[in-house]
Amino acid sequence: MEFNIKVVNQPSGYDCGITNPDKISVKLKAKGWQLLTLGLGPQNKYLVSADKDSGIISVDPFNEMNENNWLSAGLSITEISPRQVSFNIEKLKFKRLKIEAETDISFSDEYGLATPIRIYPDSILVSGPSSILDKISIIKTKLVKVSSLDNKVKIISEIEEPRGFKLEINRAELTFDIQRIVEKTFENITVNLVGLPDDRDVVLIPNTINCSLRGGINIIGKINPNVINATIDYREIVYDSLGSVQPKIVIPENTQLVFIKPIRLNYIIKKFE
Repeated sequence: MEFNIKVVNQPSGYDCGITNPDKISVKLKAKGWQLLTLGLGPQNKYLVSADKDSGIISVDPFNEMNENNWLSAGLSITEISPRQVSFNIEKLKFKRLKIEAETDISFSDEYGLATPIRIYPDSILVSGPSSILDKISIIKTKLVKVSSLDNKVKIISEIEEPRGFKLEINRAELTFDIQRIVEKTFENITVNLVGLPDDRDVVLIPNTINCSLRGGINIIGKINPNVINATIDYREIVYDSLGSVQPKIVIPENTQLVFIKPIRLNYIIKKFE
């Protein structure tokens, strides 16, 4: 059978970082019903002791049988591979990590996420071995799998707890803002010039554009065209070699630009004497 290594008897304020290997293969001898009971139990763990020591420690798992109370009468180990397990007992460090949602979701036709998934809380305080904690900035939820979503939903998800870590909480609330996804065209958006010298004027032909945005129906339906900002920097005209320039457009949050029309604008530069 294969067992996960679990280190016990660590000093207070310390925990196990990297374990090499993290699993061992154990050959057991017992009556059939005893092996069956062992195989149907919770995830199998083989305990090895740090003996209240710290730093890098190597042990022979064959010598750690006394730590494993599941080895009852009539159940014996005949072989263990490998015969050496090393682990690093490190002082615990505390760090606040951002929570990231691990999801596998699908939507009903014409529906989708209107806004990014909201996670509450968005971060948690964790403790763990320094060598691991120093290398990470996020911690993920367990996989949330949902299909055919067509309305707003909240789901409580457990947080994936890395081995050797302790979390201040182990759950987070995920809010999925599901809306019908629609497109809408906004017409006659004025294109503004920026960076224009005092002795210059530029006439854009035309000086307005139409644009189409995609997003949730509750978001698109509330957009005021005045919040759509289209600009052309004078420097782009100076360095232009085609006789036309493309405006830059800033659109509201949680929307996607589908198209602008026309894509490029002609121009005439006037110089004041």
